[in-house]
Amino acid sequence: MLKFLLLGAILAQFASASSEQIDVVYGTDNRKDYYEASAPQKLLSKSVAGLVPINRFAKGRKTNFFDIATTRTLEDSQNVCPSEKFSEQITAPFCTGFLVAPDVMVTAGHCYLQNSTAEERCKNSVWVFDYAQSSRSSNPTKEIPLQNIYTCEKVLAARYAGVNDYAIIKLSRKVTGRTPLRFRSNGKVSSSASVMVIGHPSGLPMKVSDRAKITFNTNTETFSTNLDTFHGNSGSPVFDARTGMVEGILTQGKTDYIPSDLKDPNSCMVVNTCDNNAKKCQTPHEGGSVAYGEVVYRITNISRYLDSLLR
Repeated sequence: MLKFLLLGAILAQFASASSEQIDVVYGTDNRKDYYEASAPQKLLSKSVAGLVPINRFAKGRKTNFFDIATTRTLEDSQNVCPSEKFSEQITAPFCTGFLVAPDVMVTAGHCYLQNSTAEERCKNSVWVFDYAQSSRSSNPTKEIPLQNIYTCEKVLAARYAGVNDYAIIKLSRKVTGRTPLRFRSNGKVSSSASVMVIGHPSGLPMKVSDRAKITFNTNTETFSTNLDTFHGNSGSPVFDARTGMVEGILTQGKTDYIPSDLKDPNSCMVVNTCDNNAKKCQTPHEGGSVAYGEVVYRITNISRYLDSLLR
């Protein structure tokens, strides 16, 4: 019933308007909350949203406001030790996406194609902007304005095969008060560039993770970084930290959490850590696509199609 209540409210108000595993900390944990971010980072984050199952919502106390229902902290939902960073915060999004046109989002393909069809995911999930800590004590699960919640009208394109991992989503209405992000259309990011990511690691309220470097930049379709990202960051925009331009979509990475007591698999979980070169991790060696760290799908692979949407 809540699904139809929320969907009906969204459509009525705007009727006239047209897990992959990605996770680990490299060196120092650089994740920070929205309220701790710089002004330019906050501006970019306004165009980043979390993908949340529509059945997680309950009607709020005020008209056209909704709450996240069945709230669970990171500690409760993923058995993360209470001593771990952000363990007390409420998890909600299972993927991240970003705005590239007034009514078009980009995310990882597996966010729509893994354990679901694209049509089912489109129907049963919504994009939520500003799921973030505006202060240390704020509660982003309460009184979410309807204007921050957007339904999917259509999956324009989605692929999850080999290194190709992207989805392009048309929203049911244009997003207001937010600027589509700039993205690279040709060439590739400099190997010496500093990069950052904005998204929802482990389903947490929005985090910015910066001060990262590129660890491998040879492959045509992807590059690798030492960004501190986790599942839930799937689909996050990866930026050149100096220009603010989107260079790619976060798609894959090393293991995120490991048992605090390696002899007891049921012990609470702690963050897996590696050095800044994606080596010397607490887990056994992970080779293949994640050998060099977190994998980013170059947005230039789909930029021609995205450019056509902007004409």
